[in-house]
Amino acid sequence: MQKTCTNCDIEFEIADDDQVFYKKIQVPPPTFCPDCRFQRRCSFINTRNFYPRKIGNAQKNSMSMYSQDLDLNIVEDEKWWSDDYDFFSFGREYDFQVPFFEQFSNLQKVVPLPHLQRAFATFQNSNYCNAASGLKNCYLITNANNNESCMYGFAVEECKDCVDIIFTNKSELCYEMINIKSCYGCAFCENCEVCNDLLFCKDCIGCKNCFGCIGLRQKSYHIFNKLYSQDEYKQKMAELHTGSWNSLRNMKEQAETFFLSVPQKYMHERSNQNVRGDYIYQSKDVQDSYIVEMSEKCKFSHFLRYLSSGTHDAYDYTMFGVGADLVYDSAWCGLGIHNIKFSVWNYGSSDLEYCYGCHYSTKLFGCIGLRHQKYCILNKQYSEEEYGVLLPKIKEQMMHMPYKDKNGIFYHYGEFFPVEISPFHYNQTLAQDFCPLKEQKCIDQNYGWYQCEERQTTNFLDWKNLPDDINDVDNQILAKPILCKAYDEKSTEALAHNCTKVFKITAQELDFYKRMQLPIPRYCYNTRHYQKLRKLNPFKTWKRSCNKCDNEIHTSYAPDRPEVVYCEECYMKEVY
Repeated sequence: MQKTCTNCDIEFEIADDDQVFYKKIQVPPPTFCPDCRFQRRCSFINTRNFYPRKIGNAQKNSMSMYSQDLDLNIVEDEKWWSDDYDFFSFGREYDFQVPFFEQFSNLQKVVPLPHLQRAFATFQNSNYCNAASGLKNCYLITNANNNESCMYGFAVEECKDCVDIIFTNKSELCYEMINIKSCYGCAFCENCEVCNDLLFCKDCIGCKNCFGCIGLRQKSYHIFNKLYSQDEYKQKMAELHTGSWNSLRNMKEQAETFFLSVPQKYMHERSNQNVRGDYIYQSKDVQDSYIVEMSEKCKFSHFLRYLSSGTHDAYDYTMFGVGADLVYDSAWCGLGIHNIKFSVWNYGSSDLEYCYGCHYSTKLFGCIGLRHQKYCILNKQYSEEEYGVLLPKIKEQMMHMPYKDKNGIFYHYGEFFPVEISPFHYNQTLAQDFCPLKEQKCIDQNYGWYQCEERQTTNFLDWKNLPDDINDVDNQILAKPILCKAYDEKSTEALAHNCTKVFKITAQELDFYKRMQLPIPRYCYNTRHYQKLRKLNPFKTWKRSCNKCDNEIHTSYAPDRPEVVYCEECYMKEVY
């Protein structure tokens, strides 16, 4: 079945197996295309942007994920998780004369929301972290679990002494890493697993002591994929000066040039059956999905991770996973969930629709902040019988009285929340990371745009005047902020991704750079994060031909990209 997206007007296909899934979970087919559905869900997720805000009745100042200008009832997370609030007191009768999404938006403005979404009781000296649990001595780590002494990370699990990492698990003493697992003492690497002492390497498994290598398996003492003796390798590496900013830039350029000459596999994957997308691992029957682990029968899904269990039977599911089953068009939900539809930030729950922040509950519709509850609509309690009678009537009303957003788009039952009722401005969310928009377009589409306050940009250290060598840096650098190179140059990164303009180096951070013999960064954390995200392949596949055998492949390497891309069979023959 071919349909036209009501949001962007492109045509998209609803396949036969899609229709089987929609019938199974009793929802109508979507009216938005997969890309627009992903963008819409991401606009409800903010885990890594912090803002000063007065919270609670005491108007206590704190760093919150919600900026001060948002018209919401933000309270301290510790109180939110306690019994201080009666969330039923905000409940209301369903009004059949008003569209559902309008009623939900009004409820969202009054129900208390925690200033951060974190397991605060498991934190030690890790105040500036969010969407996390089990952190010790961490700073600006988000979407993370069980980490120690880590800084500036996103999607980080069980790591120690790591800085500037994304999608990294079980690693230690690593820097500027992307999609890494079980590595030690590595820097500037991508898509590597079980490796030690690598520098500027990609797609290496079981390797150690390598520089500028790609596609190696169980190798040691290689430079640009060429084998050296141990003594030769040590001598050549001693000639490199990793503590120099200029030397590192030259090394990066050499490595990236070399990578273009070596065949790359059509997708980043391991141990899969019948999958399409990219960054998929140990999964089966997963289609058009990205950064997914230990999942089965999933489609149009992203950022699903595995701890004790994975994800099964899900469509349009963005972020979390971990024991998730039968999930549709939901975001930032997980930890043992079942039959969740059109919902955000729900743990350990089942049979929820259009819910936000409802944990360990079942049989809820349009609720916010409820815990250990059942049979509720708009935070009002009903009997099981009353709930069963009222719910079909609400769904019918949503079909006959849809919500119309300010762009003229109608939202019936079966659609995720409209972007314009997100509790965040668009450029505060994950949507700006993966579906970036310019300020004027956000304003024109009523998505909201946060205007950052002008930060003090006097009495700072100019990035151009920083010592080139880490050995020439002393503790005086901790006293003043540094002007971000991206902001100084008015680069795309600064304009699109909330460059902080100036940034400071912490004592813990400086100790790390000296230990690893790495130079002081010239970019702020937000810009560094954006630069790493841009190194990921796009969340889209194209048809192109294998550069070896000309067979057709589905790949996230667009046909006009310069990489040499092989199908799996050709790659296994030549590279392994």
